[in-house]
Amino acid sequence: MNKDYEVAVYHWSNWHPYGGNDASRGKGWTEWEYLKDAIPRFVGHKQPRKPLWGYIDDSKPEVAAMQIDAAADHGVTSFIYVWGWSPDDGYGGHGNQLALEKGFLMAKNRERLKFGLMWCGGWKPEAFDYIIGNYFSRPNYLRVDGGLYVSVYEMDKFIEIGGGLEATAEALRAFREKTRKAGLGEIHFAAIEWGFRKNIDELVKKLSIDSVTTYAWCHNALPPGELTAAYKDWAKEAMGYWPGFATKFGVPYHPSVSVGWDPSPRCPASMPYTIGGPLMYHRLDGTYEILCEPYLSSIAVDNTPDQFRIALLEAKSYADKLKGTKMVAIYAWNEWTEGSNLEPDDIYGMGYLEAIKETFG
Repeated sequence: MNKDYEVAVYHWSNWHPYGGNDASRGKGWTEWEYLKDAIPRFVGHKQPRKPLWGYIDDSKPEVAAMQIDAAADHGVTSFIYVWGWSPDDGYGGHGNQLALEKGFLMAKNRERLKFGLMWCGGWKPEAFDYIIGNYFSRPNYLRVDGGLYVSVYEMDKFIEIGGGLEATAEALRAFREKTRKAGLGEIHFAAIEWGFRKNIDELVKKLSIDSVTTYAWCHNALPPGELTAAYKDWAKEAMGYWPGFATKFGVPYHPSVSVGWDPSPRCPASMPYTIGGPLMYHRLDGTYEILCEPYLSSIAVDNTPDQFRIALLEAKSYADKLKGTKMVAIYAWNEWTEGSNLEPDDIYGMGYLEAIKETFG
């Protein structure tokens, strides 16, 4: 296993059936349905992509074990699960909790990787006790600079859900204190820089933010083109933001590398792919629910494993300058419907994972 760098990969999960999707989208529905229905949107567009492992259920421990082995064998050191608090929604819990708890944490080889959380969704203070008891107490929970790593996807929304800045700051102080009292040490609280939209200095100070990082390059730099754009051009623009982030936020910035960007599978095949169009999920009755707009954008092309490796080398060089943990985040393990997946497909096979192995060992 790579011991010099923390190579942390975001693990998005909507790839297994659960009650919430059953009720709103149909029995057994998973996001694989979008990938299966994807169509080419331009000449040479590589859609639909096909996973070499098939349309797997990542809430099964044997599937998680396969993912863990593939990741660990290629230099990945941790999965960061996209996570939201939903202890009892009447459907068997939040989808991402199922993938982590029924899949990863039940896998026989789970100790080969560390795991952490990126908060994305609802929360209540009671979630802190749950995290401490169910996750922080595990020996393979991810630590950065000695602290238990928790990141937040959209800080502004996190604060809004918490009842405002003061209430959220107090809740996080209590979270840290509970963690100490449990004998688990400190929390490393990270923020996805895209989620800050105001009062940066005040937020960093009051919430005691330890570092910032990025989820996907597209949050700061969309592929620079009309419908398509070369990955290398997109990478150059996105990575150009890195030095400024540390200055802007006044805390360490851990670089992130995106495998690709192609949200076209989330555009229904019956509809035109329109730049600025919405993200839509289908309902059980055949209609569509708009989740956010604008969403559809230019698509990165030529995101080959070789180009990905070049970006990884840049991230490695940046991480080498960090005084603490040399952490590099990667988007993503399995964002298939956004065109960013390390999991092997019918185009490049294990190529992206091999690029990580070549870079980090």
